[in-house]
Amino acid sequence: MIAIRSVEAGSLGERAGFRSGDRIHRINEEEIGDLIDFQVHSSELLLDISVERDSEFYDLRVARVAGETMGLAFEEMPLRRCDNKCVFCFLHQMPGGMRRSLYFEDDDYRLSFIHGSYVTLTNVTEKHIDRIINQGLSPQYISVHATDPQLRQAMLGRKRDTVPILDRIEKLATHGIQMHAQVVLCPGLNDGLQLCRTLHELSVYYPFVRSVALAPVGLTRFRHHLPDLRPVTPELAAEYLDQCGFWGDAFLSELGERFVYPADELFLLVGRGIPPGEHYDTFPQIENGVGMVRRFLDSWKQHKGQLNGGPPRPVHLALVTGVLASAFIEPIADELNALPSLRADVVTVDNEFFGRGITVSGLLTGVDIATQLRGGPWDVALLPPNCINGDGLTLDDLTVPQLEVECGVPITVSDYDLASSLSAYFSDPRAAVAGKGRQLSELGFTIGRGKDG
Repeated sequence: MIAIRSVEAGSLGERAGFRSGDRIHRINEEEIGDLIDFQVHSSELLLDISVERDSEFYDLRVARVAGETMGLAFEEMPLRRCDNKCVFCFLHQMPGGMRRSLYFEDDDYRLSFIHGSYVTLTNVTEKHIDRIINQGLSPQYISVHATDPQLRQAMLGRKRDTVPILDRIEKLATHGIQMHAQVVLCPGLNDGLQLCRTLHELSVYYPFVRSVALAPVGLTRFRHHLPDLRPVTPELAAEYLDQCGFWGDAFLSELGERFVYPADELFLLVGRGIPPGEHYDTFPQIENGVGMVRRFLDSWKQHKGQLNGGPPRPVHLALVTGVLASAFIEPIADELNALPSLRADVVTVDNEFFGRGITVSGLLTGVDIATQLRGGPWDVALLPPNCINGDGLTLDDLTVPQLEVECGVPITVSDYDLASSLSAYFSDPRAAVAGKGRQLSELGFTIGRGKDG
């Protein structure tokens, strides 16, 4: 059963008689448990729908035209909780007082299908796997980390046995479900020969396992009473890139695609140039930080010509970024400073909140941004899109207007197309306050046990 939150005016749903608060129980005799059930079973052109309203049940017959949507918005579906206690779990390394949603321990195969969130598949039954297959919930993004059953069990902090991940992958692959895998590299645990084993065993299921992303473990200053983990140093990052390059070349020859892709963070840690676009094939995991910098740089190169005239009035601009990204933002600032009426400063924000070992812009907090900007001379500060979420909030729950008050500088939020963002601001300086920040689980960090708020 799912509850309707609102009905779009003039929509098919309104014409059919749906109201806010109605509960849909069945469509064409199929039970409806969540949004995915509704989407799957409402695809027919003739729908017999069982609806509960004020404890009364009604049957509605709805005829729809192909491609026509119902215009119904639903209450948020309850999510499946994580049942792991991963040794690298980012939630265990966070203080209190941050955005409520960051403390929710989600591990939900439905979110993996809808949003590309990573899941471990440890909290699902064969019935859930069958549902993924029967409803075609593809692709799935799977946190693998290691294919060795004992090592994976230890890394996930599980005391109870779980179905080996390769058994899950084999069943999904046999039924045509596409998967993208992730390995969070923890030095001394799942790298070296274990990484070779993982890559080899996953490659057996290509093209159903279509890609593997390698990301360095993130360690904050709040790792109290947690397993000892080593950070990924630039030297280790270089080793991982070399190993990944070897495997990628072999897979390219064998499979026609590189199959294994290092996260951008590894290239930036080493100081190597970001590979060209063809390195990433179809960019299968771009939303998870694999190839995003390349797309950003190519977009800048393609669209920067629209800024040739500069702003219509003098503008002193602060380009806010994290430590890692500053290396490729600095040359762009040099190009901007060649434009008339524009002065651009790169403002690199150290992550004092989580600790200086966290260097990506997506994990910058409002308090650190405000500290760096406070009292500055800028007409506007441009924030990276991944440090502000779609609701206009920082990780520590500050709104953009609150952040402006804290630092005394007007703020706008960039898109990943920097040139277009600046062009839009020059035309209309009213601040954009929504960004494209994502949940920590979607950024490659495992969210584990914790309180909801």
